Amino acid sequence: MPLPAAPADPGPDPDLADAVATGGGPPAGTVLGLAHAPETPPRTEPHAPPHVLHEAEHRLMSTLPPARHEDFRLGRTAAARCLTRLGVPGPVLADGRLPRFPAGVTGSISHRAGTAVCLGAGPGIRAVGVDLERAEALPPAAARLVCSEDERAWLAGRPGAARHLTALFSLKESLYKALCALGEPVRGLKELACPVDLLGGPPVAGEFTVRGVRFETGGVRTSRSVLTWAVART
Repeated sequence: MPLPAAPADPGPDPDLADAVATGGGPPAGTVLGLAHAPETPPRTEPHAPPHVLHEAEHRLMSTLPPARHEDFRLGRTAAARCLTRLGVPGPVLADGRLPRFPAGVTGSISHRAGTAVCLGAGPGIRAVGVDLERAEALPPAAARLVCSEDERAWLAGRPGAARHLTALFSLKESLYKALCALGEPVRGLKELACPVDLLGGPPVAGEFTVRGVRFETGGVRTSRSVLTWAVART
């Protein structure tokens, strides 16, 4: 969802895989796939070759502007790694702006400046959302577009407010994606209120209900990035 412009992104984040590994990863029943631009492999795992797009994925990519091709390829690479761990073949296509995973799989994709992440799950999970943002990217003015009144009051004057605001925005993007996958359209991120007692963590983590759906939420942070997820079980 559009927000005020932020400074230029510093580029791919090679520390993200290590942060996920040491942070415990996403909830049980889900798998996470990461993909990096070839010039920036992760520090803690061998660099895997780029995913060879399925013919149907290649046709879908050809409908996009050329500037989006690398993000698309990285996103499908991350998705292919999730599917491999789930033992399910691709391709991953699209339903409008949402990725369409194979039958029996729910998933979500996010990318940011040469790094892509996919969260996937099989039976037992209703929907997932994942989001990757540049750390402390949001200007204070974004709070009025992102936060409820309680959230803005919590952020006001707090040390590290930009860090908390970015984490909160990222989590709400994850919730937004999961709710859209469930057929629950969201008009604005302010609708997705998060309990303020969870906001002190880096990033927001816990269990709470949004739109009648119980979510498990969490994420990790590096010096460059904030990664969050939201998982709704059946």
